[in-house]
Amino acid sequence: MRGVKNIVYTGEIINSKPLAVCFVRLIQKLFILLSLHPKLASINKTYMKKILFTLSLISILFVACKKEDTVPPSLSTTEVRLAPLQIAVPSTFTQKMLIEMLSTVHCATCPDAEQKYRNIAAAHPDRVYGISIHNNDAMETPLYNFIDSVFTIPYYASGMLNRTPFGGTLVLPKGSWNANINTCLNKSASCGLKINSSISGNNATVDVFAGFNTFLSGNYNLTVYLFENGVAGTGSGYNQANYYNNTTGSPFYGLGNPIIGYQHDFVQRKVLTSNLGDVIHPFSGNRNGCVKRSFNINISGYNANKLYVIAFINKVGTTSTTHEVINVQQTKLGANKNFD
Repeated sequence: MRGVKNIVYTGEIINSKPLAVCFVRLIQKLFILLSLHPKLASINKTYMKKILFTLSLISILFVACKKEDTVPPSLSTTEVRLAPLQIAVPSTFTQKMLIEMLSTVHCATCPDAEQKYRNIAAAHPDRVYGISIHNNDAMETPLYNFIDSVFTIPYYASGMLNRTPFGGTLVLPKGSWNANINTCLNKSASCGLKINSSISGNNATVDVFAGFNTFLSGNYNLTVYLFENGVAGTGSGYNQANYYNNTTGSPFYGLGNPIIGYQHDFVQRKVLTSNLGDVIHPFSGNRNGCVKRSFNINISGYNANKLYVIAFINKVGTTSTTHEVINVQQTKLGANKNFD
């Protein structure tokens, strides 16, 4: 059955496919029993047909419910849980932060949002990572609409900081990012990530390891993004609107409005997992436990030298403000990044 995923627990594979098959077979046997039962044989044939039709409809609906939902399927098929002796997992991790920026070329203040992220990343080297999720332009992917459906995006030139609400506000305007960074970075990290990646022609392999140093309660996913720097093109889908063309001192001063040939950085290209991530199972109470997920991706059409991988562990909430990015890691595609 398409969309069925296997979860590996110390060599045991659990598959959800047989459940639907067994139900259909049960309905088939029930049809036979109904037709042979002496008391039911005298029931009006029209009424019997209605009963059988209803049971058939139930079986069809049951099977239909097993089909894949609207979330794109993950490129990863298995979860491998590694014992401490198989891979070195540190007892402490560095707490990091992810800024998910919401952007479009038609937003004249978006270049400044991108610049603000650069300044923040420079002030917190290797601790703050960002990705720009585009909408309504040539770099748009389905992820933007999915993010909007889950978290509600009020405007562009905005972003989420570890999907954490501040003062009840989840998606913050760019001017509010800097004031809330330390709230995220000062937390004690309960997990961390390691990324191994390689490139062979138009294909790449990415292995992500999620390590844990404490018991975590709740539901957790692993989400992996691929982004590209230096994306440029011709036409209205790439030309960047520029509010700062006449603003002296702005790095965008005098570049035109729109900026023709603008180099877009941090452009989200692919989601290697499902949009909200793939379910992982932290080692309950087992310090130095580790979960590994592997991905094989096609990178044709992108500049392999400018591709990066962002992987993060996110707690899944029940409302838009109860989700949270627990920790995040980034590396250039083709390189490795160890736990830190």
